Amino acid sequence: MKGVIVCPQPRAADVGAAILNRGGTAFDAVLATAFAQMVCDPFMCGVGGMGSLQYFRAADGAHGMIDFHARAGAKVRPDMWTADFKGRSEISGYTLFEDQRGELGYTAIMTPGTVRGFAAFHAQFCKMGWAELLAPAAAMARTGFAITPFYRDFLTRKPQPGLPTGLERVKKTAASAALFLNAKGAIHEVGEHFVNPDMARTIERIAKAGPEDFYVGELGQAIAADLAANGSYITAEDLKNYRVRPGKPVIGSYRGFEVASNPPPGSGAVLIAMLNILENFDLGRCPPGSADHLDLVARAMGAAHLDREKWLGDPDFADVPVAEMISKERAAMWAGEIRKGWLPGNRKGEPPSCTTHLSVMDAAGNAVSVTHTLGTGAGVVTPGLGFQYNNAMKLFDPIPGRKNSMEPGKARTTGMVPTMLLKGGRPCMVVGAPGGSVIISSVLTSIINIIDFGMSAVEGVSFPRIHCEGGPVFCEARVQEDVVAELARRGHEVRHSPISYDPQMSRAHVIWRPEGGRWQGGADPRGGGGVAWAW
Repeated sequence: MKGVIVCPQPRAADVGAAILNRGGTAFDAVLATAFAQMVCDPFMCGVGGMGSLQYFRAADGAHGMIDFHARAGAKVRPDMWTADFKGRSEISGYTLFEDQRGELGYTAIMTPGTVRGFAAFHAQFCKMGWAELLAPAAAMARTGFAITPFYRDFLTRKPQPGLPTGLERVKKTAASAALFLNAKGAIHEVGEHFVNPDMARTIERIAKAGPEDFYVGELGQAIAADLAANGSYITAEDLKNYRVRPGKPVIGSYRGFEVASNPPPGSGAVLIAMLNILENFDLGRCPPGSADHLDLVARAMGAAHLDREKWLGDPDFADVPVAEMISKERAAMWAGEIRKGWLPGNRKGEPPSCTTHLSVMDAAGNAVSVTHTLGTGAGVVTPGLGFQYNNAMKLFDPIPGRKNSMEPGKARTTGMVPTMLLKGGRPCMVVGAPGGSVIISSVLTSIINIIDFGMSAVEGVSFPRIHCEGGPVFCEARVQEDVVAELARRGHEVRHSPISYDPQMSRAHVIWRPEGGRWQGGADPRGGGGVAWAW
């Protein structure tokens, strides 16, 4: 066994397996797969996006993070949207404006970090050349791929009140409509063949001229000129001065495993806080899927989200008390409140954003967990470049003076939690998910399903799921009706989805190698899902 790749896009996973079979490492496979994801799932991620990556190098035990969060442009001002702010969408927490300025168009874009993020990763860890690893993605863009059900579903599902439809998103700019609509001017049907020669040329240029071309070269000049001409807050200097943030993961523990996840403004501390709270209860004695099980998990989710709302922000701009957030003492306090009957209050849940994830391990013990995203995509394509930009501005707080208020150069908070569990100092689980704050719930439940209930990786990501951010408890249709009724009887406000495998519950992707056992790969069945093995 040379390794395993798990991600939502089967054809992208195949690219990573091919790299491993050619003698590449997990690090090489990650880079090639990530760029393939940008081609075949262009509303989930892209060169105009952002992300968070955790790595472990077996040879020397190097273990750290490379964060490449999008940053607010130099023209942003903390109070510039305050007067026009109309609140947040009913169940999404996205900022609402009559003109959709935070969702669509050039005003929604923040300085992209994806290319420099993966370039920094390549320089430090990859064995194979940059151009060689980008070549499969360029070839896929040029020859094309079949539209998947999840690709179409994302653009055709009914949006939350106050948010644009997928068609409105795609048609926001003429270049976007020309690229992403078919010859009939409609969203592509499942199975239609989609080619993107502009994207192929962009990737080929980044491969040949190097990643810096995206920021200061010919590509960077074209990007800066287009943004400047259309009212973006990003300047050429913002592109030039963008820097990734290397650092250490946030470290916690759960039932004898070391848990490593990403630092603020990511939500790794929030995930660890939830696990800490649940460690105070003998969760494994509850029947899986029972009211006792889901009640405890929902309360732990809600409690940790209250701390997230109060404390999480960009540590370059605000004091984030990570040590307190993940302390066992804080968890014991919340466990005590839960035992006294504490229930989540009147908060709103957040459905998934436009994100993807990738987990990779190889036979040498190298491991990577990386989540990268576009937000939900601004509907902006620079003519001739073949990719759309992020719409990260929609998750800033438009009220000045708060932890997550907008400021030039600042990253907004994110639900991304690329995570590893380690035993004896070596990774045994690599896990992550796409989907806004629902990512945290998805990763949490996958971990406890495997560790507390002894499920396999496939069972862990497939089991009926709930989500709570301190308000309603959202349950998939497969959560039994009598369990839903019992949760309501205990005081929860419950929303029971009619969908059995609801894509709004996020899509967890796990690699799990139990002590003395065989490798397992689990791809979430809620949309897409690819597991590729290299033998």
